[in-house]
Amino acid sequence: MAMVVNLKKLLSILVLILVLSLMAPDIALGFPTKFINVATVANVNSNQVWEYSQMTPQEHQELQAIRQRRNREIAEVLNKSQLQQLEHYLRTGHDLEYAINTLDIDRDQWDTIQAIMELSALKTKSILHRHSLTSAN
Repeated sequence: MAMVVNLKKLLSILVLILVLSLMAPDIALGFPTKFINVATVANVNSNQVWEYSQMTPQEHQELQAIRQRRNREIAEVLNKSQLQQLEHYLRTGHDLEYAINTLDIDRDQWDTIQAIMELSALKTKSILHRHSLTSAN
């Protein structure tokens, strides 16, 4: 009887962990603009990923704001059909950089998007660096 109760508890915990792990990325990354933050995550080394989980809620909000602004600015550069293509690539599992590289965009759009991406990466690194300084003290 005790083994059945323990098994039920274990299964319920496993289901809870599975549900949270499936829902948490969407909640943590904030997807109202439908963009995936793979480009930023790819630039973060393993130590910074570990630190990311120990950030304050304010730091998480700052990172989310950077991603949302980046997504809005990229959406403003693209026309409607390019934006639909971008969303299609992202929904099919490609990362943001691949999706942008695959789009048929002119040189001005390319330069503007690259500047947006670089600025977002610098802002993200600034927050991560500031976090590493405060957590070291």
